[in-house]
Amino acid sequence: MKLKNIFSIPLLSDKGAISSTIDVMFFLVMVSLSTVILMPVMLSSGQNVAVQDIAAYRFDGQLLQSLLDSRVENFEYMAVPSELSSGVVPSENSTSICQSNDVFAKQHASRTFADLIAECMMFSLHIEDNGTYCYLHPFSEEYSKSTERALEEHLNRRMGGRYNYRLEANWQPVAGCGPSSQLAVGMVPPARSFRQSVPISVPYNNALNLADISSPADDLRLGLALNSSQKEQELRSMFEECILLAASNSAVSIVELYYPEESLKEISIGQKDLTLMGDSLLGSPSSKVDIERSIAVDMFDNAVNVTENMCLNSTDNFTMLTEDNVALIGDQLRKEHANDIYSHLSVEMSDEINNTVRAMMQTNGSTTLLELRDKQLCSILTHVRSPAAEVTLTIW
Repeated sequence: MKLKNIFSIPLLSDKGAISSTIDVMFFLVMVSLSTVILMPVMLSSGQNVAVQDIAAYRFDGQLLQSLLDSRVENFEYMAVPSELSSGVVPSENSTSICQSNDVFAKQHASRTFADLIAECMMFSLHIEDNGTYCYLHPFSEEYSKSTERALEEHLNRRMGGRYNYRLEANWQPVAGCGPSSQLAVGMVPPARSFRQSVPISVPYNNALNLADISSPADDLRLGLALNSSQKEQELRSMFEECILLAASNSAVSIVELYYPEESLKEISIGQKDLTLMGDSLLGSPSSKVDIERSIAVDMFDNAVNVTENMCLNSTDNFTMLTEDNVALIGDQLRKEHANDIYSHLSVEMSDEINNTVRAMMQTNGSTTLLELRDKQLCSILTHVRSPAAEVTLTIW
């Protein structure tokens, strides 16, 4: 018996299942892509902030080191006497220095920003008088402004608007007292910001060593103090004299930074006539003697003003650039700086010296006594040795 023809049913006649599968697969692919794209948003806010903080901190450190190592391009500043910098125009018969930058303009080639900052720290020393700065060098203000402009231009170029910044540098020949230098570029940073600091060496010529301050505490003086009926007082007096000697030597080095006494003396006796402070410049730019004398008068004038700001008990009116006056002002400057440093160190090291004297009173061993003395002398020397300048870059 023959079976009737059975109509075969096509297996793929229903297309709906394939379409649904494709839709599901496409949806999964889109979800995966969305997850990758939106991953930063999916992270917790704390982790996201931490990642950004690490990136900013690393950028801060790299930028600071790169800045210090970068070469300064076309750095230039004007060093002019005060009568020109204050806007007084010389007469037609006097030199037209205002029209010639070749006379006082200084250019530095192949210098890094670290060199520039270090020189600025030494060049722009000032003392504070009733909330105002009194620069020790008459040309410091213009030099500092030129340095800040160069740093600002370089940082703006490197930042490209990505971050806000503030660059600061601080230095003091004797930490904690006396004249100091500061440099600041940029806005005041908020509390939450990133800071990187590095020390840089300042070319400060302070060759003070242990032999320069130890003579009041030599072996003979130590022996006399130990055998004295006033042993404690003699030992303390011995170290106080060492502090005074250290302060005096430090004062000499500080004054040499801004008051070239020997050069001023040579210039003062190089002319028969005596130039009053504030006289206008005479001669032409080619007249080297007149220009040097004008600068010398300005430096002498500035030094006299510094002594007045130091509240010296002097009623003399030093208006003449003479050899005697140059020497007298130099002596007064050194005396005032020495007194300032000595007063600071006496208070700063009082407890330390008391502990050293107390320890020396409680021992009879000669070796131990010498070790205690030498340790205290080294500490005094450390206090008057100039630290490195600190450069800090803050970004946010």
